[in-house]
Amino acid sequence: MVRCLNLQYRPHHTRLGASGIIFGVISLALLGLLGGCAGGEGGSEMAQPNLTQSPAAPSPDEALGEEPSGPMATLPAPTNALVSANRLMQAKARRLVVPADPVAVDLYTLDDRCEGYQTEPIQVPRLQSMENTVALIMAEQRVSELTLSGYRTSFDPEAKTVTIDLRVARDSRRVLQSLSMCEQKALLGSLRETLINQPDWQIEAVTFTNRGNPLVL
Repeated sequence: MVRCLNLQYRPHHTRLGASGIIFGVISLALLGLLGGCAGGEGGSEMAQPNLTQSPAAPSPDEALGEEPSGPMATLPAPTNALVSANRLMQAKARRLVVPADPVAVDLYTLDDRCEGYQTEPIQVPRLQSMENTVALIMAEQRVSELTLSGYRTSFDPEAKTVTIDLRVARDSRRVLQSLSMCEQKALLGSLRETLINQPDWQIEAVTFTNRGNPLVL
């Protein structure tokens, strides 16, 4: 580092000669050095860094590349699922209770491979045995996203036909026409096979309606 001296040049009126020329060159060099020091003093102050505020780091709750989530989507009320689960528990518990005046009924349920029906002997009250059996099957059948608000069973003894009117809830996400073949067998086929194969009831046909209208699948 060159230490700058505060020197001032005062020219002297001397004759030009060899020594004068040399003195003049030295003087010019000193003037140039002094000028460089003056410029260095003006720029000796450190320039203030141009700091720019960096964007805030994302919080742990916000993933990179994702926009902050908005209001939470409204979830469907679990009322229907709770009611369906409660009915299923009651229906299974009902099998363990022996009624005062029982009658044996063969319950037809679809197997796991959706190929055929398997029978299971149960006991239901003799009074309104058919209605109790239908109620048991309806309580144990659970079709995904299909909600039934109720059903009605009627029997025509002359035609020997049972009509089951299914009522799909207004807020159900599915309709009966959307049932797959296996779902039809599990719900409708189980009812039909169970009712027709009870000799004491003398039922020859089972029809289904949707709020009074013929059910076409």
